[in-house]
Amino acid sequence: MPKKPRTKCLVCARETARAGYTYCSNACQIEYQYQSYIDRWKAGKESGLRSIGIVSRPIKRYLRRKFGNKCCLCGWSKINIKTGKAPLVADHIDGNWRNNTESNLRLICPNCDALSPTFVALNKGNGRKGRALSKRAKEGRLLATNMPG
Repeated sequence: MPKKPRTKCLVCARETARAGYTYCSNACQIEYQYQSYIDRWKAGKESGLRSIGIVSRPIKRYLRRKFGNKCCLCGWSKINIKTGKAPLVADHIDGNWRNNTESNLRLICPNCDALSPTFVALNKGNGRKGRALSKRAKEGRLLATNMPG
């Protein structure tokens, strides 16, 4: 029986180690999954959020590549000795944490983040419009509206 022909890697087009393999290495597989996630995010099929509501790692990686690992506002890019990266923050320009479109995200340094109008408490009330109220909060509001006087 003739052997199956080996396929080409989807990322680098090198020949794979075995006939049934799709990628030549784990690095190529990770790069392909990263690129497909970014493509889905740009198309609006991915939210770009992790389960706890912060910008996902692939999105931050994409922003680091796009902006050259430096602050978009001041250009600061000092590298942390332990991590080997500049400590940059993914910032939502409009302040809405759910709006993770490419045009609304930028990387800024901690200093510029602290001076921005959407920093922590300065952004209070922005971006949580569709938040569901708990049962206790609904009952409290109902009681407050029905109180005489």
